[in-house]
Amino acid sequence: MEKSSIFLDTDVILNWLTKEEDSNTGFKLWKSPYEIMKLIDKGEIIAYSSITNVFEIRFVLRRKKKCPEIKIKNFIANLFKKINIEIPDYIDMLTANRLQDNYSLDPFDSIGLGIIQTMHKTSLISRDSDFMKITKDLGIDSYTPEKFIEVYFPDIFKEIKTDFF
Repeated sequence: MEKSSIFLDTDVILNWLTKEEDSNTGFKLWKSPYEIMKLIDKGEIIAYSSITNVFEIRFVLRRKKKCPEIKIKNFIANLFKKINIEIPDYIDMLTANRLQDNYSLDPFDSIGLGIIQTMHKTSLISRDSDFMKITKDLGIDSYTPEKFIEVYFPDIFKEIKTDFF
């Protein structure tokens, strides 16, 4: 079986790093991203994100989550060990500009999508339904972390689905 190749959106990485839970429902947003990270560690998934997503993660951890700087540095170092961090080239940036011109994308998503379009059979993992709809319209598979685990790793999903709440 070919390894799954995924591009992790910022929200999914932040769910994992900060063990986020939905404040209204108690849903453990971090659980499936944690399982995905375990699969990455085992070499069963090849994961990517972009340097611009790292910028966004650092910003959110500093400003919104009020994390201490040493914790942020450790989070980012750990991220670089687990995930291939893509640096957009001029083609990615021109593609991102075209995508943002044609779709309602924020700068980070347009750059990420520009990168994903150059990758072979890479799925987007995100919780941003608007972003996922655009990627699907462009022929790119996209999943929430839970749906990705359910589709590609059903045995793991059966084990963890009761742990979400």
